[in-house]
Amino acid sequence: MNDTDGPTRMPFGPDPIYPDWILPVDAAMLQYGIIDEPLFFIPDEPAPEGSPGSEGSSSEPKDPYHVVNACYDYLLNLRWTQVYEDLMSRITDEVFYVMFLNRRALANLNQFLSGYVGEIASDGFDPDEASLADLFVRDGELKRVRPPMWARRAVFYRDRGRCTACGTDLSGLIDTLSVGNYNHMVPLARSGLNDVTNLQLLCENCNSQKSDKVEDPSNRYRR
Repeated sequence: MNDTDGPTRMPFGPDPIYPDWILPVDAAMLQYGIIDEPLFFIPDEPAPEGSPGSEGSSSEPKDPYHVVNACYDYLLNLRWTQVYEDLMSRITDEVFYVMFLNRRALANLNQFLSGYVGEIASDGFDPDEASLADLFVRDGELKRVRPPMWARRAVFYRDRGRCTACGTDLSGLIDTLSVGNYNHMVPLARSGLNDVTNLQLLCENCNSQKSDKVEDPSNRYRR
């Protein structure tokens, strides 16, 4: 929404001296190849006769009200379009890809979310929400669910088939007796989530030592 108030704008066009001006959202869609031409140009015509101006300090100039309103109307309608959905999907995928590689960040995220799960009473759901109540083993604690294959594969390859704590090879190529365990970084007993962002690969020994304790995940990453 900052795009609708103030000089947040991007130059567009072949003329570097007198370019057209577009909003960052259009620049992003152009960069991703979602659109070929901007969908909206920031108005540069003077305000209609008698319309109010927009006041601001000299260090932070403001656009006239008619410019702000035009930007606002464009963004308001853009949110319902497919190109905007495509942009959000692309950004979401890229952010998830980057964040999924950082176990410390994911553990912090899940520690934050566990605060909400811990406040949920399993008998506090309405009758039509029985399926949600069935997810809990007791107040603030979700039932244990075996991670689906796609989640196990994602975690296994992210962690390079090694225990993230001690580095034991769990691929089965070197030692067929080593067993990989998909451990909840924030344990279910501490209101952790059954979610791929809450999983790490541990060997059997490290998993049993961790048990249901909350510990910072290893900072061991392949260079």
